[in-house]
Amino acid sequence: MALLRGALSAYRAAQSSGAATTSLRGFASSSEPPVYLVFGAAGGIGSELSKILQAQPDAKLILSGRTESKLKELSDSIGGGTPMPADVLNAKEVEELIQQVSKEHGKLDGVANCVGSFQVKPGHLVTPEEFDEVLSLNLKSAFNILRSSVKNMMKTGGGSIVFTTSAVAHHGYANHEAISAAKAGVGGLMMSAAATYAKSQIRCNCVAPGLIATPGTKRFTQNDAARSTSEKMHALGRIGDPADVARAMSFLLHPDNNFITGQILGVDGGLANVAPLTVSK
Repeated sequence: MALLRGALSAYRAAQSSGAATTSLRGFASSSEPPVYLVFGAAGGIGSELSKILQAQPDAKLILSGRTESKLKELSDSIGGGTPMPADVLNAKEVEELIQQVSKEHGKLDGVANCVGSFQVKPGHLVTPEEFDEVLSLNLKSAFNILRSSVKNMMKTGGGSIVFTTSAVAHHGYANHEAISAAKAGVGGLMMSAAATYAKSQIRCNCVAPGLIATPGTKRFTQNDAARSTSEKMHALGRIGDPADVARAMSFLLHPDNNFITGQILGVDGGLANVAPLTVSK
């Protein structure tokens, strides 16, 4: 313990003198304000994440999504952020956007993908078209963002990319076949990318939310019976808020946390790994 206290004291002393911040690997530049790009910025989780990132001193924030008017509304509401619309299912649009951001700012430090969908339906009732849509919105979007982000980050010293998987991808839940497959794919994509690009100081991580109260989950969060059932499935006895997930994504994006890669951070109230306590009356 004495050794640990000594190490902490030395680190704090170095931090106060500026020595501890002279080199932050896995981030393009520790001496310049960070540049963040959020895809799906106008959504429930994306808007909360954008609010957190915009509040960081001197941070440069780019807001992306399909609808420019919504991005402008978000920018006005959080006091900043540059709206730059793009369709994440269009690989060319994603690549052109990321190239433009990197060219204008000289780097791209953090990218977050908040695009996704939510479907609860047994596999035999899912049509091929529905399955393709779920895969596209969740997995293809992640691949398009990864592909273009790493191309630019490899040239500028690294960075951080955060994706969104789901608790249902890592534990068997009935009637989640399509979304579980898509979200499990996102986790696999992230882990392989973390290994591939670690040498370029590019960190890749995921958050894995439980049920979160967003516009896409209204069917479950605004129905009293469904909400009550969902709350009981979470060990902490509630469903999540978008801000819960946004804080975790911000943590993984931040340069101070530059020794974290290849991780899936559960933000699920214990849904995936903790059995709720049931008390019989």
